[in-house]
Formats: sequence, structure tokens, C-alpha cells
Amino acid sequence: MDFNLTTTDEEENFRVKLSAFLDRELTPQICRQHSMDLGLGPEARAFALKLGATGWLGRGWPEKYGGSGGSVIDEYILVQEFARHEAFVPNIVARFMCGPVILRHGSAEMKAAFLPRIASGEIEFSLGYTEPSSGSDLASMRMRAVDDGDSYIMTGQKIFNTQSHFADYHWLAVRTNPDVPRHHGISLFVVDQRAEGITIRPIETLGGERTNEVFYDSVRVPKSRLVGGLNKGFYYMAEALGYERLMLFQAIRLVPPFKRLVAYTKSTMRGGRLLCDNPDVRRHLAQMATEIRIAQALEDRAFALLKKGNPLDHESSLLKLFASSMRQRFVDAALDIMGPAGRLEEDSEGAPLAGEIIKMARASVIDTIGGGTSEILKSLVATRGMGLPR
Repeated sequence: MDFNLTTTDEEENFRVKLSAFLDRELTPQICRQHSMDLGLGPEARAFALKLGATGWLGRGWPEKYGGSGGSVIDEYILVQEFARHEAFVPNIVARFMCGPVILRHGSAEMKAAFLPRIASGEIEFSLGYTEPSSGSDLASMRMRAVDDGDSYIMTGQKIFNTQSHFADYHWLAVRTNPDVPRHHGISLFVVDQRAEGITIRPIETLGGERTNEVFYDSVRVPKSRLVGGLNKGFYYMAEALGYERLMLFQAIRLVPPFKRLVAYTKSTMRGGRLLCDNPDVRRHLAQMATEIRIAQALEDRAFALLKKGNPLDHESSLLKLFASSMRQRFVDAALDIMGPAGRLEEDSEGAPLAGEIIKMARASVIDTIGGGTSEILKSLVATRGMGLPR
């Protein structure tokens, strides 16, 4: 399972250098300091700056905006190598969701203000999309921004904003025109996450990570922080979500725990024989390996389209739909293989594989919700990918 999509000597050279850097610089502590685990800590912040100094965090971006050139395949190599090392790219929301939209649609002032700092690893963003009453139906959001001269006054609430307690900026979607069809009245803004009038409250989750609800009480945001055109935010969000689904779900991330699980079955006895000799266990492992390969094929197809300059439509939705449900099937099968002991947490004596599988199981619940629920994605694949009627 040694996946590798590099197609040129230059791309392979970048992959080798990046892999060596990660081998040298990553620690278990840094690997856990991300939004879905312990949150951003000082070690991860220092690592982000060190990575930014190499120019690799800005790989694929123009040099004038702090990047180091390259192609979309270089960006793919970046996320794949981090996943291979069981880590996450620093500033991942800023780098792969907000930054690309600013690069394509932001003003010259906004590009100069934010892109170099994203590429250097200096700043992070939190997504401000979901509201208590809107869920996956982003077009139904009700939080308002009212024109007030050179600023907008924003009032309302967002929920499940996972990085807001440590992010520097809020990537905020609000309704700027309530009198037009709902998809046409939403705009995107970059808001200082610690601006006066913002309150952040924690929400603890089953997966063990912290997310947040964020309240705006007449927060003043300069018009220069509007991203792209007024009332075009919904289309920018849709564009970014497609890229998000492609960049955040790497099949290769499951390869290391899969290998550890296989090794566990080769060294653990049950009923007088090794687990690996049990036909049901072998069936589970074969299914896992097959599905990881399928997910990788879907990733490769999507990136091949991007490399040819073709836009993604349903392809990223299909990948996210399959990969997120695959991860849930993976942990279910792993727990079935390990039996009752597999439910022991990481700090419990005798926990198989140091409790990593039950931790993955709890964290996987959000997989089929975040980034677009499976129900929504099935509809997109059916209508856009298969041409079925709505």
C-alpha cells in the first residue's frame, strides 16, 4: 500500500525532501495537536512556522503571495505525506479552504494581507458556516450583516466552529441581502476572531475534540474584509467545499493503523489459535484493504482531473461520501476483530493498540456529517454525477 502519484522527477524530489523533513521534525505531541484531537499547542505552532519557512506550506501558490510555485499535484503530495506520517497539515482550514478562495476571488489588498501569512504558517482560520437552524442546508442561514457605511454590523450565531478557540480569523458566511433567492444573498468575510462583540463557548464532542458555538453581538467588520463580490458567498463556499472534501480525506491515513491491526492479529491468540487464522478476521482485513484501495483510486481520479485543468463537480462529493463511511466501517470491523478489549481507552491497562481504535471510532461519528452530510452528498452524486432527476 505504498501510494504515490508523483509523475515527474521534480515532484518526486519534493516528496522525498518533505518526507525526510517530517521524519526529522514531527513528534507524537505535534501529531496530536490539531483540531480533531488536542487542539493547537505551542509545539504545533512552532512546527507550522518551521514548515512555512521551507516554502512548502505555500507549495502550489504563486511566489508573489508567499508560495513556492508548483502545481496542484504538489499540494496533493503535501497532504498525502502528512497523512502517511499520521499528522495533519498545519493551518489546514486557512491553507486548503480559505486561502484558495482568496487567491481566486479576493481583492489585491486581501491577497497581500493574508496569503503570505497563511503560507508562512503564521495564521489559522475557523469556518463560520453552520447555524443551529441550518445544518447542511447552508443556503438557509439567517445570520445578518447590515450595511453601515464603511463597515457591516453583524449579529447572530454560528455553531460547530471547531477551531475558533485558537484561530486568528473567522471565515464567516452571513446573509447580506434577505430580499433575493436565498442562494443569492450570502457573502463571505474575514473577521478577527477576537473582535469586540464576539463570544466563543465550548462544545465537547464524543470524539474528544472541542468545537464551539460563536455569538456575534453587533460586531463591526470593515468592508475591506469582504471576500470577492457581494452576495456571491454561497458559490465561493460550494467551490471551497469541493476542495475541502478532496484535501481532508486521505485513504493513506488508514494504512498505518491497518498495518498495526494486521500485526495484532498475527500475535494475538483467541480460542487456541492466532486471530489471523480466523476466516472472519481474514475477511474483515481483506475488505479493509480493498476499500482503502478504492478510496485511493477515487482520490487519484479527482486529482487527475484537476491536473488536466478540469473543474471538480460530483467527484469530490463521491470521494468524501465513500471515504467517510469507509472509515466508520474500518473501525467497526477493527472493534469486531479485537472483541470487548477493543473498547478500552488509551489510558486503560491492557488496551489493544494503546486504545487507538476506540478513539478512532468515537472520532469517526462526525465523518459522515462534517463537510457535507452523506444524505446531501448522495443527492449531489445522483443528480450531478448520474443525471437523475431531483
